Amino acid sequence: MAKLTTTPGVATKAEFAARVGLTRGRISQLIGKGLPVRTDGRIEVEAGLRWMEDNLDADRRNKGGTQASAGAPTLAEAKRLHEILKVQRARLSLDKERGDLVSRAEVKAAVFARARRERDAHMAWIARTAPQLAAELGADPARTFASLDRLMREHLLDLARTPLQVLADE
Repeated sequence: MAKLTTTPGVATKAEFAARVGLTRGRISQLIGKGLPVRTDGRIEVEAGLRWMEDNLDADRRNKGGTQASAGAPTLAEAKRLHEILKVQRARLSLDKERGDLVSRAEVKAAVFARARRERDAHMAWIARTAPQLAAELGADPARTFASLDRLMREHLLDLARTPLQVLADE
């Protein structure tokens, strides 16, 4: 078995040949016809698969093997799709290691916690401000608090109903 490369998404000619179900000799022929190769002689898997898709007809992509029933992928096509999936998973894994990806659950929890803190801060502001406002206006503190509390709750409810995308567009 060929030694695996250490760079995700990069393969030796032999590894790439095994991945796409072709011989090493056929890969060398395809390189002569334009299959992209790095300066170190290795092949970027995703770029190689894309080149094969764009430049080879279906029969040549799967070594002229028998076609599966109509609509079903051939073995070579299944291998190709599997390799694309492996490259995508490796890229996601690398992005996660770098901290470029975060857990959906963590993001939801953080957004929820932030919204709760903001709601609580708004409601606390009402409790602090209502007596001051009532004193300045010479109004009843209880009625001032009740009015501000009702208006703030309506405002927060309206914000909660507004989709985040609408807020981002404004």
